[in-house]
Amino acid sequence: MNENTLDDAGRNIMSFLVRILGFFLLLAGLWVAIQVLLTAQDLYAHPEKIERFAVAIEKGSNIDKSLIPIRDSLIVNSDSGNGVQQYSETENISSSVGTGNIRVSYFFAWVIALLLLLLIARISLTAIKTGGELVLYDLQIKQFARMLAKESQKTRD
Repeated sequence: MNENTLDDAGRNIMSFLVRILGFFLLLAGLWVAIQVLLTAQDLYAHPEKIERFAVAIEKGSNIDKSLIPIRDSLIVNSDSGNGVQQYSETENISSSVGTGNIRVSYFFAWVIALLLLLLIARISLTAIKTGGELVLYDLQIKQFARMLAKESQKTRD
């Protein structure tokens, strides 16, 4: 009899700890999901905030600087009357934002930021789901046990 009460107490303590862990996991997932939504809304309202990320991508990869020769090879030498700027080989071409400059790192920054937001949102939704299942674990087991008892009663009758 003493072993049964000790086993029941151990089971109850573990069940309580699992529920508490699940509850904290659920709250953490909700907090992260809300932060992702607020970050996405902030990027929508202030798209210039992605610029810092684009600069970091450019510093790490030098993608804009490496694409300048390709861009220059595509520019056709023409008259100055049509508005196409001509570059000589000795001119230093900057990768700063200008009227004719397209910065690939800026678009990469948007793609990477959106993919990261989606990944973090997916992780938070998984944490919410897992936390909810841990919180409701005991209830699901009891429902399953009741269903098994009803099925065994039907087969006996």
